[in-house]
This record gives sequence, C-alpha cells and structure tokens, in this order.
Amino acid sequence: MAILVTGGAGYIGSHTCVELLKKGYEVIIADNFSNSDEKTVLKIEEISGKKVKLYRCDLLDYNLLDYIFGSEKISGVIHFAGLKAVGESVKIPILYYENNLNGAINLFKIMDRHSVRNIVFSSSATVYGLSGKSPVKEDFNLSAENPYGRSKLILENILNDIYISNNTWSIAILRYFNPIGAHKSG
Repeated sequence: MAILVTGGAGYIGSHTCVELLKKGYEVIIADNFSNSDEKTVLKIEEISGKKVKLYRCDLLDYNLLDYIFGSEKISGVIHFAGLKAVGESVKIPILYYENNLNGAINLFKIMDRHSVRNIVFSSSATVYGLSGKSPVKEDFNLSAENPYGRSKLILENILNDIYISNNTWSIAILRYFNPIGAHKSG
C-alpha cells in the first residue's frame, strides 16, 4: 500500500515517513523543498533501511501532481505540505492563502479524480485562536487569529464539505501545537 506524503522531507513529514516504512508501507514523497532539505530523504532511507520514491513537486503544479497520481498506485495521502510560519503569514498573507489553499485544493481534486479518498490532513492547534484556556480541548470554538491559522481552518471546512458531499472519503484532521524532539537516531 503506497502512501503519498506531501511535505515528506519536512520535520513532521520525515518522522512520519520513517514510521510508515517501519510498518511496511510504501512511501512516496512529494515536496518542493521550500521548508526542507533534500538530504532528509537520504536520512529517511538510511534510518529505515528502505527506499522511498521522491517527486520534487509543488502542489500548485496541478499537471505534475496529476502525473504522480497517474503513475503510482496511491491508496492514501498524508498532507503536511504548506507554508507554516504564523508571523510570516501576517506579513505576506496572499502567499499563504495561495500556497496553502490552492495547493491543497489541487491535491483534493486530483485525489478525487483518481479515486484516492483517504487523507490525513495536518492542520494546527492555531485554529483554536487565543482562548486563554489551558489545556485546549478539541471541542473548543474555532477562531483562527492569523492567515496561517485561517488557511488551516478553511481547509478543514473544505474537507468537511467534501465529506458531506461524498461520504466515501475517509478524512482525519490533526491539530497539534509545536512538535519538538528528534528521531532516536539523532
């Protein structure tokens, strides 16, 4: 079973790829390396002892993304790709909306076109806004305070609408705070 990991060379994506390989999944990475390093893919292979397929791909490139889905037997997607800095998103919001929304919409359209309807979406706890309450609970109101968080919340709503329109989709949304740590290999 092949899993496409968008942003698979990034911090969370690379750790996820290692774990998927450990569990016996075939891993295909699509990454434009704007927030990562291509050497990370070699580290994933070194740590896991397994090869991954790699596509240098920006999700805004609809044709290349469509080619990947047409060329590979993808059964599911874990979507980590996207711009991710809150402060930067306030300075250049249009870039964040264009990249995060349009890239993901391309991905969702192509997934549906190729009948790949299993996705884990990497959202963010920033969708809870600044409630001031701790710990944050999953049922808290959603109210993102910046373009990065709003882009994540918009995509959560799009995924919800996709599921309402076609409940053959299997969608999981991850909302986490700043992850830290490193793989035990260092």
